[in-house]
Amino acid sequence: MSKDIKKEMRERTHQDPKNWKGPFYVNASDPRLMVSKYQPLMGWTLNFGNKDLYLLLIAVVGIVVLFGR
Repeated sequence: MSKDIKKEMRERTHQDPKNWKGPFYVNASDPRLMVSKYQPLMGWTLNFGNKDLYLLLIAVVGIVVLFGR
């Protein structure tokens, strides 16, 4: 698959309302950790369908707890 086709598919799934749970983007087939919000001018959000995101969040919370004392 070419890069243009992959990008087009990601954008199509990004705009699909079924992948948005309120302000949260949830799409396990999208490999990106961060995506632009439904309205791109509003900034970025996390892809809560990506399992790697949860590992990253646990690591960040662990570092904050460990060094926050």
